Amino acid sequence: MKTGWHKYLIYFSLIFIVATLYKTQHFEIPRIHSPVLLFLSLICLFSGFVVNALSQQQLLGKSKYPVSIRQALSMTGLNIFGKYIPGKVWMVMGAAMYIAEKKKYPVTELSLLFLQAQVIGLWCGLVLGICGLWANDALHYLSWVGLVILGVFTTILFSNMAQNTALGAINKVLNKDYRLPVIDIAKTIPLIPWFLGGWVLWGAGFLLLAASITDHFIPFSAVFCFPLAGSLGILFVFAPGGIGIREGIITGYLTLLNVSLPEAIMISATSRLWFLVGELFIFITGYLVSRK
Repeated sequence: MKTGWHKYLIYFSLIFIVATLYKTQHFEIPRIHSPVLLFLSLICLFSGFVVNALSQQQLLGKSKYPVSIRQALSMTGLNIFGKYIPGKVWMVMGAAMYIAEKKKYPVTELSLLFLQAQVIGLWCGLVLGICGLWANDALHYLSWVGLVILGVFTTILFSNMAQNTALGAINKVLNKDYRLPVIDIAKTIPLIPWFLGGWVLWGAGFLLLAASITDHFIPFSAVFCFPLAGSLGILFVFAPGGIGIREGIITGYLTLLNVSLPEAIMISATSRLWFLVGELFIFITGYLVSRK
């Protein structure tokens, strides 16, 4: 892959997110009942993005492709809006192209490693989401379904035999030759706390956000709502940034926690704007540190 294309990918992703958000009109700002809780939610949100960048730095380092903290923030921030381009591979490809240009590492190997980071992050989000289902009696039956899905995903993720069998079946049905990165369990286990940490911070931030824009109690188990919705949103490849999918899951989850439907819709829509603020934060941070 040719170098020098990375900056054009950034420009294209910025144009795409503006067009996408204009169409979906996620710019309504609700009444703020607690500015303090909102401020704390933003701290958790920003911290989650930083931890997410450090998680990928740790993965690259353990794979013998070390990068500095500044480069980790740059590769994550500058490419964060690539997920709003349908297909979602552009965030992965953008990060790989950026580091390949800066460090002269092989872009193909980097692409597989960043894809691996996405898979590990997805698994960690599902783990937390399923824990949330089990923590609430109202979601008991859904928790069994989620546990089965998580079990299948875990088996495929950490078993080469199961992975090859599943991938072979998919390739046979679709008549394709897809390949997945090999997950090294010994390298992956030390990374799990990093990826879990990012989701925990985002989940805590979401809970604080919900509490800041409502005037009544929000159950603590709502902290697991965002990891579940965020990870499932990643699975919908053709939904830019998970728009629509994440909000639908959040709305359904909150209503099962006895939050009224209008408030659940308001919280879910606001969470999109809230998370966009975090994406702007890591983008600006990545841009600033890349200039030094």
